[in-house]
Amino acid sequence: MFKSMVSLMLATALTLVPGTSIFSQAVEGVYAQTTKQQPAISVTPAKTYPGDVIFVRSKEPQTVTVFSQNYQLQKTQDEYARFIPIPFNTKAGTYKVTSADKKLSVTVTIAPKKFEVDKLTVSKQLNNMRQDTKRINADQKKINAARSNSRAIPYFSEPFQQPAVGKLTTPFGYQRVVNGVPANRHAAIDIANKTGTPIGASNHGKVVLADSLYLTGNTIIIDHGLNIFSIYAHLSKLDVKTGQEVKQGQVIGQMGSTGFSTGPHLHYGMLVGNTYVNPQPFFDASPFLWK
Repeated sequence: MFKSMVSLMLATALTLVPGTSIFSQAVEGVYAQTTKQQPAISVTPAKTYPGDVIFVRSKEPQTVTVFSQNYQLQKTQDEYARFIPIPFNTKAGTYKVTSADKKLSVTVTIAPKKFEVDKLTVSKQLNNMRQDTKRINADQKKINAARSNSRAIPYFSEPFQQPAVGKLTTPFGYQRVVNGVPANRHAAIDIANKTGTPIGASNHGKVVLADSLYLTGNTIIIDHGLNIFSIYAHLSKLDVKTGQEVKQGQVIGQMGSTGFSTGPHLHYGMLVGNTYVNPQPFFDASPFLWK
């Protein structure tokens, strides 16, 4: 019954136009309804994997400890909540999420997961791009600033959607080896298609960066609220501007091969703050209905 009610409210919210007070009230109302049956502290999903994310919620202000880190839950609507990323190096096992006063404790199970190796051969010119630390660091400052603030109330309530049609060429979490040398883990997904393929916003939110950057080329970052961001890189064209609110599926740009890229594709990532997380759980279901 509860799930049916939420589904109906989600459908209603989707028929409204984002950016209006009616839209905001509808989405926020759906979110508020999902908090009413929450226990004193909850963690979803109950079972997850390295590189994924958990959603911690409480009716009272809490600071929780998990993976040897402390996290203060944020006030949002009628509860306190926070998305917490699971480090890639987390060992399989059962972990406790404990309140600071030690009075509340719930468990989360981390199952083992193997990440494949992705070998990539690039031209000398492209490989040299990765050595220009001055330009890379300058862009990183822009990126960090864009992701430094997030709306406390989520813009979204429904699941996220894949932002482009195409072939999944590099799944999430693959260990990159560039020209025989281990590189950073590919903590996003790559979707390949022809140049000009429309790119849609994966969910409602606000554009916090739309700019041409050195390694990621034409890049868009969207704040979805609750410290959740999505990034769209290597675009051939930007169709939105910083500060603009967008709705799910709205065309925000076109696929391309700008920056450090070997062919037309979309580099799509989801982040908790500055930490990349696996987008698949967000595609599968609304995080407010994770189990």
